[in-house]
Amino acid sequence: MSAALSPVETDAPDYPIEGMAGEGVFPFVRADPFETQKALCETIGQLILDGQPQIGQLDALPALERQAQPVIELFLTQYVEGDGQIGPFEWKTWHSAFRLSQSLFQAYEYFLHRIRETSDDNWTEREPLVQVQLFHHRKLEFLLRLLRYKKRSSEIWRQLHEIYRLAHERDLLDRPRTISETDGKRRTMRGLEQQYLQILLLEAMNSGHFSPREALWAHRWFARWCSGPGLQLAQLNDRVHFEPKGFVVDLSGSDGLKRVPAGKADLIGGDLFYFDSSPLSAMIDREMASLRDDAALTSRTTPAVRAGQLVLLKKLAILFAPNPVDIERRAERKPVSLAVQAIVGFSYIVDELRKNGQKQNEEISSAVAPKTENTIPPLEVPNLSPFLPARGNASPISLSTAGPIDATPQIWQVKDRSDSGCRMRGQIDNLNHVIPGSLIAVRDNETTPWTVAVVRWFRRLMVDYVEIGVEYLGREPRFVKMVTDYDRDLATAEAPNFASRCFAALYLPPSEQYPTMPIKTLLLSADAFRTDSDVTLLSSNATYRMRLSKPIQHQFEYVWTSFAVIDEVATLPSWDPMRE
Repeated sequence: MSAALSPVETDAPDYPIEGMAGEGVFPFVRADPFETQKALCETIGQLILDGQPQIGQLDALPALERQAQPVIELFLTQYVEGDGQIGPFEWKTWHSAFRLSQSLFQAYEYFLHRIRETSDDNWTEREPLVQVQLFHHRKLEFLLRLLRYKKRSSEIWRQLHEIYRLAHERDLLDRPRTISETDGKRRTMRGLEQQYLQILLLEAMNSGHFSPREALWAHRWFARWCSGPGLQLAQLNDRVHFEPKGFVVDLSGSDGLKRVPAGKADLIGGDLFYFDSSPLSAMIDREMASLRDDAALTSRTTPAVRAGQLVLLKKLAILFAPNPVDIERRAERKPVSLAVQAIVGFSYIVDELRKNGQKQNEEISSAVAPKTENTIPPLEVPNLSPFLPARGNASPISLSTAGPIDATPQIWQVKDRSDSGCRMRGQIDNLNHVIPGSLIAVRDNETTPWTVAVVRWFRRLMVDYVEIGVEYLGREPRFVKMVTDYDRDLATAEAPNFASRCFAALYLPPSEQYPTMPIKTLLLSADAFRTDSDVTLLSSNATYRMRLSKPIQHQFEYVWTSFAVIDEVATLPSWDPMRE
């Protein structure tokens, strides 16, 4: 199942069984996963079409499951990361994964009804496996809902709790079963309880504070961590005593995990199950230690992924800490009612500031003497519009903002704010533009400077209306053009492949308020960032060699970092890299 997405041992994928409808579909998964999904859904539907369940039909499901899991895995990865064929967050990808998983869920549910209506051992002996697979696809549904920030379903929770309660009463929870993984691999798991735990852990994350990429990473970790006996639920009764920490789940309710109320160590109830999260906290700590081990990560992950996963693990450590972790606001939020302009997305903000800077430069050029060159103030002088080309316009084709971009500011309503951030509401056409970790630029009106912020949490209100909480990063951002591997001694008229080494960035000067930030920082593409790497900032009258520091924040699209200026050198006489 989903555990296969974790860095664990792999087995060769299983292929379709001989004579099964849809045979041969597995080899074409990557060629056309959408057609594969349709073929599998049709095949699964045929098994339950006549309403007369047969043992042979049920026995055919595992083979279909082994074919479906790599398709679902591919859709999950495509939805979150995108690939060469489809971009991230495509509705078609999400919906295809949902339909395929739901087809299998409905088939298992169909056969479970038959099992419960008969006393035939040929049917009843298959009940534990059917229930585990049923829970597995509920888990995928919860994951898919989390990826789209959909609200919890009380009815689904009641159904899950009831199935778990019956399995617990009949001692069906811990029977080891061989489970089909999402890419055709197989893993022996302890049964229904471990699937149930994964659902509980996933739903605990459904608070709007995690990005889809973080949700998928956590989903993979949960599957691996829950595959052994380390994480368990304990029914509360007179023989179970525990400290007032951790979590409980009420099988008579319609919710998932809840924090144990303070001072309720004597909490007893036939429908209450206790989850001690201390072992989970230890697993999170070990995962962080593993990610910090450079030798173990040479071939496992990139620095960007490692940084993002470390940030996620720290958030999970707080979420699942045995005792609640109090996080104090850095500044008091005050209610306001204010309409502001906002642009969302690193590339959109970069393009807007590039165009604004060019316009400002043109206005300055028209006001000065014809022979006076419009130079760029150095880093230490942030009052004018620095870091903008004086001769010619920077071509966006060579930068990270390639392609047509519409950065028209949208109107949002600020509901409260402080020196460190604010809460905003607005209408959006694509919720993925404001997921946690997204960059957003805000200003009161056209005459006030932009403030750059990061989305910290996201909540759907209704249809396309959302509420977000943002944390300010810096004020008055400026578009800058930078280059990697720049050779100061190069003095030729030609610079092969020079444009491929150029990238756009945002310079954030020190800020005294909204937010308080005493140092100079940069926002740049995650692809262009390397810790301790040297880069060159290009202006019309000088170039600045600088060394990038460790990231202050590392998101999927961008990195926020400080830097140290190494030296300043004159512009090359033979060619001007600012002229595209």
